[in-house]
Amino acid sequence: MKTVEKKILPKYFQTVRNERKNFELRKDEDNIQPGDILILREWNDGQYTGRMEARKVMYVLRDVPEYGLMPGYCIIGW
Repeated sequence: MKTVEKKILPKYFQTVRNERKNFELRKDEDNIQPGDILILREWNDGQYTGRMEARKVMYVLRDVPEYGLMPGYCIIGW
């Protein structure tokens, strides 16, 4: 298990905080796996706001271009 930190824009951060959004579409650059912890740090106007949310990764979808997911990208669900 590892911890991965990512920037997130305020409009998406708030939906995660309100538990209306439970996934992220991201470049597949961290080899994130189920069981890892995803830290989403709010990023606005070129700096961190200080707000963050942590989520335990439950599912990662990758390598399915037949469903429209471009190579090199993944969907991370919690």
